[in-house]
Amino acid sequence: MVRFKYYPWILTAAISILLPACSALSPKQAVLPPVGPAPAGPTSQRDNGFLVVYSAWSHFVDQGSTAHHSRYLLTDAAGRQIREVINHADRFDEGPLRVALPPGSYHIRARSAHFGRVTVPVVVKPRLTTFVYLDGSTHPDLSAPQQANAVKLPDGEMVGWSSP
Repeated sequence: MVRFKYYPWILTAAISILLPACSALSPKQAVLPPVGPAPAGPTSQRDNGFLVVYSAWSHFVDQGSTAHHSRYLLTDAAGRQIREVINHADRFDEGPLRVALPPGSYHIRARSAHFGRVTVPVVVKPRLTTFVYLDGSTHPDLSAPQQANAVKLPDGEMVGWSSP
């Protein structure tokens, strides 16, 4: 039988053995080229461009609601946070939000289904929609020329199209 006075030493030894195992689970990092609008993307009558981010599916789903795309951070090119996007319209909506933005360069910090948290540079152009695919689902079938213009994660998963 172990005496009570030895419990702190046993606990300290157990923590010191298990703590290095947690550091081995460090997140993966990926450096990607800027993602721009899809070739011949949808247009709008306004000068704003649009951003649609298919972020990873949320693990935190309220009881009685459907799964939805996880939130993401939107920053300007200088790294200043513009907004945090709650990436669904309501608790029963599964689709990502279409966010209107002035034309320019931005960064999104979002969860990828297969690559953890990633930062993706994006370009928003007037009256065009930039799509970013991080949810691991199959998205548009691409012709050979479009495949050559695709931005991909290191594991080969398509994220979007290269910004010209």
